[in-house]
Amino acid sequence: MIVYRFGPHSADELTVWFDMAGAETMLCALNALATSEQDETSEELHATRLLEASAAPARIVLARSAQDAMVKSDAAVRLSMADETVDYAVIKLRDFLGSRDFSPAEFAAFVREGRKYDTQVYFCRLDEQTALRAGG
Repeated sequence: MIVYRFGPHSADELTVWFDMAGAETMLCALNALATSEQDETSEELHATRLLEASAAPARIVLARSAQDAMVKSDAAVRLSMADETVDYAVIKLRDFLGSRDFSPAEFAAFVREGRKYDTQVYFCRLDEQTALRAGG
């Protein structure tokens, strides 16, 4: 399961929670991006987006790009990543699968159109309370 939420402290933060299966799924998608010969490669993952008082099915789209950038919509978030960011995400997820913890939680900062500040992305272990809110 992969769950994400913008906020709660700032609209310029995105927290992504993973259980073991969700981390493995994202790791496979990132490995596919990293080894692809095509620059326009993207991978789509099913996720749950947490809202203030509810949860909704959503997607996370991963793509390679020259610059780290994010596009947010009601049903999806697109993370376009430079090769170095893809590599770092692979390392963080592999470490999580071995230790069952993200430490530190900070992953990367992404440019988001219309925002004054970059959006900081955090990777976290899916806890029971968050899983229940997400319907899992």
